[in-house]
This record gives sequence, C-alpha cells and structure tokens, in this order.
Amino acid sequence: MRVAFALNGSRGDVQPGLAVAKALTERGHDVAVGVPENLLDFAGEHGVDATVFAPDTADLLASPLVQRDLKSRNPRTRSRALREVTGFGATAMDERFLEISDGADLVVTGLMGQERAATIAEYRGARYVPLHYCPIRPSRSVPVPLGPLAHLAAVPRLSVAVWRGVELAYWHLSAKSSDAALRKRLGMAPASGPLADRLADAETPEIQAYEPGLFPRLADEWGAHRPMTGFLTTAPDSADTGADDAATSAWIDAGPAPVYVGFGSMPLTDAAATVGAVVEALRDRGRRVLVGAGPNLAALTEPGSTEPGSIDGSPDVRVVGSADHASVLPRCAAAVHHGGAGTTGASLRAGLPTLVAAFSADQPMWGRAIVDSRLGATCPVGRLTDPAVLASALSAILDDDVANRCSVFAGAMIDPETAANAAVETMESAL
Repeated sequence: MRVAFALNGSRGDVQPGLAVAKALTERGHDVAVGVPENLLDFAGEHGVDATVFAPDTADLLASPLVQRDLKSRNPRTRSRALREVTGFGATAMDERFLEISDGADLVVTGLMGQERAATIAEYRGARYVPLHYCPIRPSRSVPVPLGPLAHLAAVPRLSVAVWRGVELAYWHLSAKSSDAALRKRLGMAPASGPLADRLADAETPEIQAYEPGLFPRLADEWGAHRPMTGFLTTAPDSADTGADDAATSAWIDAGPAPVYVGFGSMPLTDAAATVGAVVEALRDRGRRVLVGAGPNLAALTEPGSTEPGSIDGSPDVRVVGSADHASVLPRCAAAVHHGGAGTTGASLRAGLPTLVAAFSADQPMWGRAIVDSRLGATCPVGRLTDPAVLASALSAILDDDVANRCSVFAGAMIDPETAANAAVETMESAL
C-alpha cells in the first residue's frame, strides 16, 4: 500500500511517525513523508527520505504567540492564539500535502493537523489513521491536562464531561472554520461534526503511541479501536555521533552517573535562572549534571560560543546543545525535563526517576502519570526556582525506592520494535 505521512510539530511530534514510516518501508510498503523544514535533516538521519511540507516549528515555539499568548490568563487571547497556531502555515501545508498524498491508500498524522489531513484523505479516497502521543479522547480515568485540572485525579463522570467540552470547544472555536475553508476549496461538503465523532462512526483505529502501564485502566475503557502500542521511537542510522557527542560520552564515563536536565524544544523565559537553580540544587546534593540546553544554549554559554561547556565552571556540570537520549539517558541516574511524550518515554525506558517540569499542553498529564505510577515527581516549570518545591521534587527522584520501581517499570515496557510493528499491523488491517 502507499502511505502518506503529514508529520508536524517539534522533534518529539515527528519522531514517532518516522519510526512507523521506517517499519512500513521495511515491510515493502510505499511511503511518502512530509516534515517541517527544520526537521528534514533529522528525518534523514533516522533513515527516512522525507520532504518539506511545513514551516520551521522552532520559530513558532519561540514566538510570542506560543510563549505569551497561549499562556495568557485571558480566555479570548488563548482562544485566538490557538486558532493562529492551528492555522500556522496551513494553506501552504495543504498544497504540499495534496501533492504528497497523491495516490495514497492511507494517510497518517501525529496530533497536529489531524482535521486537515483527514479531510485531504477523504478527498483522496484514502483511509485515515492518526497517531496519538497521549490520551486526547473522553476518558473516565484520565483528567484533562488544562490548568489546575491537570493536577487533579479524574472524577469519572465529570472527567468525561470536561473532555467532551474541550473537544467541542476546540472544534467550534478553532478547527471547524479552517476545515470548512479547505473543504470549500476542494469542492467538498462541510464536515458533519468534530473529527473524533466521525472517526468513531467509521470505526477508524486511533493508535495510542504510549506505554499502557502509565494509564492502566485506559485499555479496558477504550477497547480495541484505540490500540495502545507503546512508545514509538527510532535511533539514528549512523553510529558516528561526532566529536561533541564522543566528548560527552567520555565525560559521563569519567565519574558517577549524572542527572540529566533538558527541556526539549521548549524555550525557557529565563533559562539561566531556571537551569541554574536546578543545577545548584543538584550540586548541593553532590550530583554531577548533564544539561541538554536545546534552544536555550545561547543563554547558558559564553556569548558567541556554541561549544559544550559548564554553567558555573565546574567539571561536574556539562552543558551541550542536544543529547541523544537513547545513548545518554541509560547512563544517567535521574532526569529533569519538560514532560514531552517522547522524552518521558525515553527517560522511563532508561529506568530513570523523572521530574516533569511541565510547560503546557500534554506535559502536565505526563507529570500526573509519573506521580500516579510512583516513578518521580512533577511541578510547573515556573516553580523550579522555588527552593522548597524544587527540594521536594529532587528528593523524590533521588530516592532509592523510586529508582528501584523505575528499573522494574522499564523492564516491563513494550520495546520500540514491537511498538512499531503493532502500529504497522493496525494500519495494514485498516484497509
């Protein structure tokens, strides 16, 4: 079969789709993959011959739209920002994906751009199957990851109602108008309702690409049409990781296992203060620290420098632009990160007690799941500079009993190859 992927978002949004694209190719299927401009090389490094179909998402994540407006206390400002984020580069992406999906039997997306890709699949006469990197459908057992609700236990009847309210609000306030415009341009009738309802009516499988052990009641609640495959990930094709990675590897081996601190693709408002507070607290506890700075590298290094270094000049603190989770995390003692689905999966697979310092979106949900599973701690990223909050969280992830539970949990996780094959089998059976 011919499969067209529309993968938009950050590295963590794109990588699971790349894992499935590789597995499909290895089983003889014809695969076409579209990714954001800034992740084209990343796709190639992971063995996927992709094409650009979306604008640079790093620019979007660093923009005032995401950094300020999406976090506004004003619901109108947040709603407007959500519409703008949803429509960011949409017209150009639609045109590119219409080209990529020509002749496709199946269309696949991650969480971003589901409505528009599903419409293009309908236009092409193709089946549509989404990859969900976290629970996003009404559930009795998983609370909605919005504001203070994210840190509350789910109340079954209320939880389902809140989820449904969020689903309808997203459709009516954001997705409906852009989907209607696309359908009009393609000569299609308006959609009958929210995508979730249409997928349920068509008995379309929605692949849940995360570890079922983190949401132990969800598989029974949702059933076979939302199969839980485990986290989807893929390693770079080349073992040659370059001089910087080799130096980092040597640094890790030169002493006790460090604590990894990184925030993925998320820019910090005050990186020096936030990361500095975490590093200082860990150093006070005698821990070595490896910082994966990502987009915050400039704020954590000497002016004009892009070389690995240290925040405080200590040989026990190393700052790098990025780190290969698969090779680095298994050699660490614990992790402090933003709670993206991919990073959460990587830290748990490495057996690491994890502190999720959540920004927004699904990140509070992962923090809650970590705490409920007794595998670490969570707090909003803005609370990392609160000494009492940070001390409590670090005590949790540096506890020997927590470390033992994490090791047991890691051993029971679904391995990446099995997860990818399960996703492929679901797609094959959808046709």
